[in-house]
Amino acid sequence: MEKLKKILSKIKYYRVICISLVLVLALISLVLKIILGIQTARYTDQTMASRWDSNNKYSHISLFIKDSANVDGNSISELEYNINKQLEINNVDNENENGRKFIDSYMAKDQMNLESDRKSVNVKCMAVGGDFFDFHPVKLLSGQYFSGNDLMHDGVILDEETAWELFGSSDVADQQIYWEGKLLYVRGVYERGGDHITEYARGDEPEIFVPYELLCSEDYSPSIVCIEICMPNPVENFASKIVTDVFKVDTNSFEMVENSTRFTVEKLWKINKEKKYRSMQNRDIIFPYWEKIARYQEERLAPVAVWMMICIIAAGTIFVCFALYEISIHTRLKPTRDDV
Repeated sequence: MEKLKKILSKIKYYRVICISLVLVLALISLVLKIILGIQTARYTDQTMASRWDSNNKYSHISLFIKDSANVDGNSISELEYNINKQLEINNVDNENENGRKFIDSYMAKDQMNLESDRKSVNVKCMAVGGDFFDFHPVKLLSGQYFSGNDLMHDGVILDEETAWELFGSSDVADQQIYWEGKLLYVRGVYERGGDHITEYARGDEPEIFVPYELLCSEDYSPSIVCIEICMPNPVENFASKIVTDVFKVDTNSFEMVENSTRFTVEKLWKINKEKKYRSMQNRDIIFPYWEKIARYQEERLAPVAVWMMICIIAAGTIFVCFALYEISIHTRLKPTRDDV
């Protein structure tokens, strides 16, 4: 016991305090980092790049477009062609197990009047194309997704409320419905619910998913308001620069978001500084529900990222000052006779 007292008496109080502070701050920053990781992984709508390629060599990019820009299916074909061309020019040949260099999806908003043997209902719809359900795997209660590669574009996915309105059940895959005299098939029924933020972002009105091509005719194509691309990103900003260069729409008519990096500490720190201006965007762009959720998440997690960085900086500063002080003590020169 006496020996332990001697050892403890030699330990200076400032050393205990400094080391304790560094450890506590490091632990807090680690906990905050874990919280960030858990929260950002919750929403699969933002994780396409990591799901497509676990090596983090892909980027998920979203384009949110004004309705007045009149982007249609021809614009999508041109965009896909130009992206492929740029990847060839830059000798980028990343392919996943399906042998595809990139995937994309797009979405337009519209309304439909659907009829069944039981009832007729007016509903909002998302007209989607490409690999939309890879980007946004909504929870199905029955049936399956449709794909942009389907030969026939006559399948729809109903939300649970619309399914009950039309058929009195949610288990109605392969049932027939009519739209403007056209026979359509119910591919599946999805669950609109979730946490209160998801419910608020989606709104109260029922909404179904239909193939974009279903609504297109010789004289009408719904205006595409969202495009998403998952493509190789061998160096920082490579993918976003290509998309910006090849998307032939006035820059004032769309907003680009790089989803795969939006929840990094650097981006969240920037959002925390600029969040008071975020509600003042003047581009008249209406964001889909998943982007509304992501922006809510950004503003909620930005203070977490800030406090994590503060803890890291404080821990590092204390440790460096402590180390320098200790070095100065042990290297201090003893006075000589000439100095006396």
